[in-house]
Amino acid sequence: MQIVAKVTINNTNFEDWAAFFNGYKDKRSEFVQNETVEKVNENEAKVTFEITDLEGLTNLSSSKEITSKEAELGVVTEIL
Repeated sequence: MQIVAKVTINNTNFEDWAAFFNGYKDKRSEFVQNETVEKVNENEAKVTFEITDLEGLTNLSSSKEITSKEAELGVVTEIL
């Protein structure tokens, strides 16, 4: 399943968000493939990827470690 997501970064900038996002890339790679990140501007990114394990990705994305950091950074993700 190919996904395109718009990531809005409200409380920081693209570089800080990218550092966080790349920090758990190895974990994500267990559940997605062909992931690309495109900087749209300082407060927005476009991420495309193919889901290989929806349940695993859902569990990772909803973990307290991820959700608390996303809240701190003001991240809002919208599936396009």
